[in-house]
Amino acid sequence: MATVTLTSKGQLTLPRQLRDALGLAPGARLQASIDRHGRLVLVPSKNEPEDLFRHRPKVNRVMSTDDRDRAIALTA
Repeated sequence: MATVTLTSKGQLTLPRQLRDALGLAPGARLQASIDRHGRLVLVPSKNEPEDLFRHRPKVNRVMSTDDRDRAIALTA
């Protein structure tokens, strides 16, 4: 088991063996939560939210914003 150190700024330092085992590089993001036993759980983020939209095709507007607003007003 490796020891993780908390700095005075509230930052965690992960030992190299953990970073290497998880394939973490500088700037890597981790999801943090506390389980039902009060343990801190860190899980590497495989997908960032912006990655979900990176290759999305361009959206062509088929109606103007004024037409959209009028259509919304008719349903209210």
